[in-house]
Amino acid sequence: MSANKAQEIIKRAMADRSVYDAMAARENEVWGKILPDLERSEARMEDAEASAKLTVARHSSSLLRVARERNLKFENGLTLGCGAGRRERELVNAGVCRTFHGIDISEKAIAAARDLAKEQDLPLTYEVADLNFVELPEKAFDLVLAQTALHHVLFLERVAEQIWRSLKSDGYLWIHDFIGETQGQYDPKRLSIMNRILAILPEKFRQNKINGQLIAEIKRPEPGRLGSPFESIRSGEIIPVFQRWFTIEWQMEFDAILRLVMPPGTRAAYLENEDTKALFELLMLLDRLCIEEKVVRPVGGQYLMRPRSVNDIPAKSTTNG
Repeated sequence: MSANKAQEIIKRAMADRSVYDAMAARENEVWGKILPDLERSEARMEDAEASAKLTVARHSSSLLRVARERNLKFENGLTLGCGAGRRERELVNAGVCRTFHGIDISEKAIAAARDLAKEQDLPLTYEVADLNFVELPEKAFDLVLAQTALHHVLFLERVAEQIWRSLKSDGYLWIHDFIGETQGQYDPKRLSIMNRILAILPEKFRQNKINGQLIAEIKRPEPGRLGSPFESIRSGEIIPVFQRWFTIEWQMEFDAILRLVMPPGTRAAYLENEDTKALFELLMLLDRLCIEEKVVRPVGGQYLMRPRSVNDIPAKSTTNG
């Protein structure tokens, strides 16, 4: 029933611009507050340090690492859904890409990104625009970066084509995103495993210090009532849609249950002593086994893609119009 409601929301927003505009206004409001606050959040910084010590991301990589391993250097980069600009600053400072242009729907996030770029005297430019309707310049970039942005995009087919048109023929697209169930309609098996784990975890491991919430039970959210209107709006379709325009040159997929059982904000508790660290390792092992044994499909993915030639683009998909 919820899955049907999710599809109804998608169809209605794609067909009625007034419905879409109302959702976009709310999205702008939500992320305009969240992103700048996260950049300066002490709890977030503490959690990031704990995550690094625990090597939470051991089964994933980064564009910086992949670029260095493949000896890739770029001149002009584009970041879609750039937020407050952290990724561009990292890649320019590391010498992976010379310049970046960033786009985000949030005016406040873009203002923060501009201020930080100016403070650090970096060759970064920014604009406020809605990714669903942005018009990108043709053959202008040799790198397009979509880092945790596409699961907020409604018109995936249009955005995929725009990115393809904006990339030079020898360019690269980097996608790092949530590719799990659309609008949080979790697979029954995934939901069961997560809640059985939560039922035995002591409270200190379920306390999220970033948002102050105690994780008691994970439920499927009601479609249309997630954290923001476009949260995971078509997340399960991202990779199939983009494969029409791009080929995957490299990929890494990860995360079966930890995204919700051990979200950002809970990791510092596992550093308390050797026993808590061992518990963390057991949870990491369980998560990996769920993927390797195909108990549930991964919900996180990283992909380095290359644009297809014109003659290699398959016929248009009819998925969601």
